[in-house]
Amino acid sequence: MLTDSGLDTYLRKHTAQEEQNLLGATNDYPGIETITTASGELCYCFTPTPLSMQMALSENKVLANYQNFAVIKQDRFETVPLHIHEWLELCYVYSGSCTFTLNDVSLTLSAGEILLISPNTPHRTTKCNEEDIMINFLITKEYLNNNFFEKLAKKNFITQFLIEALNSQSRRDNYILFSAKKRNRLTLFVNQFLCEFYSPSVTSVAMLDAQMTLLICELINYFQHNMELASLSSSNHIYAILRYIETNCADCTLESTAAFFHMHPNYLSSYIKKHTNYTYKQLIQNQRLSQAAMLLRTTTLPTCDISIAVGYENTGFFFKKFEEKYGCTPKEYRCRQTM
Repeated sequence: MLTDSGLDTYLRKHTAQEEQNLLGATNDYPGIETITTASGELCYCFTPTPLSMQMALSENKVLANYQNFAVIKQDRFETVPLHIHEWLELCYVYSGSCTFTLNDVSLTLSAGEILLISPNTPHRTTKCNEEDIMINFLITKEYLNNNFFEKLAKKNFITQFLIEALNSQSRRDNYILFSAKKRNRLTLFVNQFLCEFYSPSVTSVAMLDAQMTLLICELINYFQHNMELASLSSSNHIYAILRYIETNCADCTLESTAAFFHMHPNYLSSYIKKHTNYTYKQLIQNQRLSQAAMLLRTTTLPTCDISIAVGYENTGFFFKKFEEKYGCTPKEYRCRQTM
């Protein structure tokens, strides 16, 4: 396995394409389909196909016979034109800086920062110079849905909101910027992943899946923490509202939540529906049932006590709603978790 110094040496070495770029070579992407954006710009369409994945496998850019995600060091000394693709992309600036343009918004990332770009979001990057090293993680939505999102979306509404934002093609701002400067674990997890990726061990597939899990979970934690703080000082309160509901679902009401955020109950109700596609009642009920399921998995509390703890004084009603959501009774659910 590569050490940190070995990784640094490897990433700074010029690739064959970078040597060509230094000699003035240009890439006009022959044969790649193009579209015209709403603003009249030419945009390349990189569509993932078995052939394109095989091309990505070349030159040790991804592990052979491993196609859950591609990891590609961006070639320096050339601009990347406006393009879209169906992958979810994590752009990690290892050193130096890189400037992106997304939907007419310019973002300059410095070392340690990560930009998460939703599928089919038009974006371009400026030319990276000698010290500017960027790694692109191209991840299929199927991989994320099967390994992370399907499970994590059931845990809390903040995660679910992030997932829906990333999967939505109707949003204009389909990207999220993560600064690793205040959360060193992001840089640590990415560098550990890259060391394993570029110098694979006999257990690389399992190791990379595990390290990708750590990275995605840390990004979700970062997103939740920072969006809650940002929402408290901006006009967009949805993250703080969702967090408040998660924390107080056992006894909060529409009226008490509205009072906490200095809103009229009717306005809060429509505001939540607009931003989440759920009603206030649905959010409360889903959160109560999720907490009940967690208590059933992790404690030996009697079911009636769990019902009261999550906000259901009517145990019969709790049983009915729990079975509707999970397809089994609370007792059956607990038994399944211990099998």
